[in-house]
Amino acid sequence: MSAKTAEQELLIIRLLLIIPVLNWFVKDAIYGEDDAKYWFVGNLAMVWAVCIFLFGYPAIILPALAMVPMAFLWILDVCR
Repeated sequence: MSAKTAEQELLIIRLLLIIPVLNWFVKDAIYGEDDAKYWFVGNLAMVWAVCIFLFGYPAIILPALAMVPMAFLWILDVCR
């Protein structure tokens, strides 16, 4: 891992910790007990399930559409 990659990851974590709603969950997942990471993933899955229940089909499609640019960037990063 280069210094630039580590600096980018630190920036992403700092940005997530600034958001008041996510602060407690992210901090617990990073610095908490060993099983806190699994609870964090479970909470994300439950929030997604509630969004699917409330909003329907768009809650399924929008995360997939958001992943397309990230997948392209990942492919470009791997191919360098």
